[in-house]
Amino acid sequence: MNCLDFRRRLLTDPLSGDEDLLSHEATCTTCAPFARDLRAREIRMRSLLQNVVPPPGLAERVSLAARFQQRAERRRQWWYSAAAGVLLAVGVSMASLFSTSIERTNVALAQSVINHIEDEASHLRAAHPIPTTRVNGVFERFGAELAADIGPVHFAAECLMRQRNGVHLVMPGRMGPVTVFFMPGEMADTTMPVASARFNGEIVPTHWGSIAVVGEAGEAVDGLGERLAAAVRWPDPVQAGVSVPVVGELLAAGLVTQQKNG
Repeated sequence: MNCLDFRRRLLTDPLSGDEDLLSHEATCTTCAPFARDLRAREIRMRSLLQNVVPPPGLAERVSLAARFQQRAERRRQWWYSAAAGVLLAVGVSMASLFSTSIERTNVALAQSVINHIEDEASHLRAAHPIPTTRVNGVFERFGAELAADIGPVHFAAECLMRQRNGVHLVMPGRMGPVTVFFMPGEMADTTMPVASARFNGEIVPTHWGSIAVVGEAGEAVDGLGERLAAAVRWPDPVQAGVSVPVVGELLAAGLVTQQKNG
């Protein structure tokens, strides 16, 4: 793969775990910084989209505007009625989008883990071990490193979990693939269960965040999270720089301007 093909494919999916892309990135000193910068931009953009906050009183303002429009319809020509219908549809769609975004942000960590596994279920089909150097390369992006052998890994990539990015691994288990999320900054007070109709596992607390270990129903994952925590040397939270920027000054300024003009 040449550099031009690498960049074209990476622009299509910056967080792709494709082996050809990862292999080129690991060996090309020119493309590696480009990939890291593009991946960071993608993560920031996804975080921004997941944390959109509607301005205060939006629902009331939409409702009030709809009532005023309905009164105006009685006194104006028929085409004003069509315009009001379009305005109302847009308002309802925006309210639904804001509501869904807020609900998704507030989902419990355990459910977020299940959602992430289901959203990226294609990675569970990875059937061949990848080189340890590739696994180490993913951890190095966070200032972490493997301190001991963690066993075969079939998939390794940087991923976004709620508002922070972390490490996503897929390892072979007795009942099927086992998904592991290293989640810096996602602090947990105690071990938490993770369960759905298909999956079961747990979230194990660490000094820098937490580790989720989830396998197919019936998979024995007890102790695996602790073993992985001991096998990876992770920097302290202050050093790790794990937070992904959320909605910034541009959004805040836009909302202030909207309120002033409203």
